[in-house]
Amino acid sequence: MSDNLDLEKISNEIVRYGKQNPLELQKTVLSSDIVVNKLNPTPLGNVKGKWTFPVLLTGHVVQAFSDKWTPFGRAQFETKVAKNYHQKLNFPVNPYDAYGTWIEDNYHEEKTPAEQPISKFIMETVLPPLIINDLSILSVSGVYDPAQVGSPTPVFGKSMNGINKIISDMVADTVNPVFKIPTDAADNIVDRVTAFEMGLPENVKVDFIVVSMAEFKEYVSLRETPSDKYIDFNDPTRGKTKFGRTIIGIPGRTSGQITSWVAGNFCRMYDRKTNPAQIDMVQIQDYLLKIFSQWHLGYDWAINQYVFVETQNADDERGLNNAEWNALYYPGEYLIA
Repeated sequence: MSDNLDLEKISNEIVRYGKQNPLELQKTVLSSDIVVNKLNPTPLGNVKGKWTFPVLLTGHVVQAFSDKWTPFGRAQFETKVAKNYHQKLNFPVNPYDAYGTWIEDNYHEEKTPAEQPISKFIMETVLPPLIINDLSILSVSGVYDPAQVGSPTPVFGKSMNGINKIISDMVADTVNPVFKIPTDAADNIVDRVTAFEMGLPENVKVDFIVVSMAEFKEYVSLRETPSDKYIDFNDPTRGKTKFGRTIIGIPGRTSGQITSWVAGNFCRMYDRKTNPAQIDMVQIQDYLLKIFSQWHLGYDWAINQYVFVETQNADDERGLNNAEWNALYYPGEYLIA
């Protein structure tokens, strides 16, 4: 390799690679290796900024027949506004750092751009694990801070709200409340999960029960006592609750707040059409190549009232803690408040 790298050629090579492989970064942003994507979020593929979820509530509508018009039930529209977040990648690469390493073999000035694999190495080996790791953290424990937009010294963790913040805000929301399930009498995580699961409404489909990773490890450990019991570590039921639902431990998830939801209620918002996480450009400055990309991404639940959250607050009753909401969303359940 020459002592005078042709940065323009390497820059053009990365741009050309991006055009020939336009979905390379997009598939990384949407990767199933991002932890919350394992929760099978419903994809919304053309969302930029905010998204409004409409809900039509009716309550009971069936009555005994008569030959008179006797109106029964009512249609009520509710909405929730969710947000996805405009994020970017500004990644600097200094090709001169490759001198004396095996990466040096990935660049030869006498070869054509199509024959040089340095862009393939950057786009397929370097960037994807960094993006996946960051989004796995952000989607769980991120807290959006608008003051960080445009900061010359950005702080990681401030570019979007993760599920910890979203669930915390939903729990505090008295206008659109979550369905609270008391587990205050339970002694350990197995008892808490069992009490939580028994407190779920009967006529809804719930696939997952989500806990922190520490709680998941404790759950599996307690379920596999006594110590002389044979353990089949490949048994798929090791990740199941007593009632057969899948229990998932999420790294970074808040402990003491078991959570689940009606199937299909959890959503991933992404602008697949106009902002699909492609290479926008590559600039040369001094000895650096600067790679630019951007995307919109966010997670939320479409309907707060179809999210179930553990509570150990003695003042909370099972349900939405709102008589009108209970009657509309769960007309077949006996709920006190």
